[in-house]
Amino acid sequence: MTEMMLNELFDYAVKIRRCLHTYPEVGFELERTVSLVAGELDKMGIPYTDRYGTCSLVAELGQGSYVLAIRADMDALPVEEKTGLPYRSKNPGMMHACGHDSHTAVLLSVAQYLKLNEAQLKCRVRLIFQPSEEGAVSGAEMMVNHGVMEGVDEIICTHCENALDSGIIGVHSGDYMAACIPINIRFLGRTSHATIPEGGIDAIAMAWEAYGQLKAMVEKEACERRYIWSVGRFSGGQVHNVIADLCEMDISFRFYDTAFAHRVMEQAELICQEIAGQYGGKAVVDWHMSTGAVHNQADLVTAFQKSLSEEGGFKVEEMPYRMSSEDFGWYLTKAPGMIFRFGTRNEMLGCTALAHRNDFCIDEAGMKEAIRAFITYVNRK
Repeated sequence: MTEMMLNELFDYAVKIRRCLHTYPEVGFELERTVSLVAGELDKMGIPYTDRYGTCSLVAELGQGSYVLAIRADMDALPVEEKTGLPYRSKNPGMMHACGHDSHTAVLLSVAQYLKLNEAQLKCRVRLIFQPSEEGAVSGAEMMVNHGVMEGVDEIICTHCENALDSGIIGVHSGDYMAACIPINIRFLGRTSHATIPEGGIDAIAMAWEAYGQLKAMVEKEACERRYIWSVGRFSGGQVHNVIADLCEMDISFRFYDTAFAHRVMEQAELICQEIAGQYGGKAVVDWHMSTGAVHNQADLVTAFQKSLSEEGGFKVEEMPYRMSSEDFGWYLTKAPGMIFRFGTRNEMLGCTALAHRNDFCIDEAGMKEAIRAFITYVNRK
């Protein structure tokens, strides 16, 4: 690939990314975003399908029996943007605060290159444009359940990274991002006047007792295991003079060891039921696996690094594992894969805020290395 072509692909990615950034959409309601992606694929002459679920698109090109999938997430966050960028969000309460606009723009640029050079491809490349990576319901899980991974031999994706300087590619072999279980616990009691507490069943007291016991239990079960147990919401009662009949906790549980996680959830259920029983109330524990852990297949990471090394000109750094999660883990239940990072930090441009902040912005120059990394890897399959 010539420098001129790379620059053209990069300029195209910037244009697409800014269009997406101006009109962010959330979850599975990505009509404008999907229309833009579909329109660009139409211009390239790449056929696609929407049969893998709501607001998803999948295209495939190339030839051969080996199928390499590349995934980009398309959704934004329910955040009010405060960057002051000239192409800042025009959709109130929505913002591309995690960089998915750049992921989609990069994959469309890669698609453009692959279509122009389709005759030289030695494998088939499946392009997966996914909704709702950030949502409570996973777009990846939906697409996997609809069969998007059938026939796929490996899958890769990328994510922008403001903790990594622009122009650097970040890699990690093995366990990289944690599995996630969101938990909602409701304690149900009975109201009473605050001066007659014995006439009620105090839901806040039940939840408060459970808060401490659950934290101690997880710590004991974990031993040396890596985990996060964070109570993000604790809410109960309406007024000062009524004993609360409802108190809720929302907990984010992150981990790598699934057997450990299931033991924890069994114990959590028992603890909550026991406490509720002692007070004469009830406990309801709702939880689900929002995604499994992301394990970067070692041989794929090695092959990826080797391809970048052979191409030359790449700056590659080892990334530490994270306790954050990514629903890319759903794809890895069907085929091996890996996620790499592309640096977008630039202090001179003010691109330092980490993802999910309302002042998050990226150095778009980092997208050029992501485009080049994908193309380099595909060309060496």
